[in-house]
Amino acid sequence: MRRMPPLRSRALSAAVVGLAVGSAALLGGCGSDELASAMAEPAAGQTAAPVVCAKDATAVPVPASFPAQAAVPEGYVVTGVQARSAGRTVVTAVSPKPFEQTLADMQSAYSTRGWTPSEGEVEDRDAESNFAGNGLRGRWAIREIPDCTGNTSVSVLVGT
Repeated sequence: MRRMPPLRSRALSAAVVGLAVGSAALLGGCGSDELASAMAEPAAGQTAAPVVCAKDATAVPVPASFPAQAAVPEGYVVTGVQARSAGRTVVTAVSPKPFEQTLADMQSAYSTRGWTPSEGEVEDRDAESNFAGNGLRGRWAIREIPDCTGNTSVSVLVGT
């Protein structure tokens, strides 16, 4: 198999993640369409956070207004925060763990802390789930990062 140059490879990874999230928006059930769309499309003037390996990630602060119950699991590096329509926020992070471990972390975190999961789906290299509780609702999505062995990208959308 031919190895692509790193920059092209990272751009391709970002495109694959964007396509996967966009596909989820098109293929999701009725209740998940709105959440998937809000997660997939950056607000005007904003760009999606780049996909990076955990070892290269630079942490960004999470706004004080972001609910602590929706925080990504311990040890994940938050790489981006974006405001979306209707007061929603998307937090992008990278997990230093392989897909299966990240999936277990996310399922555990978002089935506790006052959340009720719904409309989830797990595939070979990606998974997502809606959740509700604490007067809010949201969606998390994870994707294996092909160019970062043992790392997983994580996105969490939360709003009313």
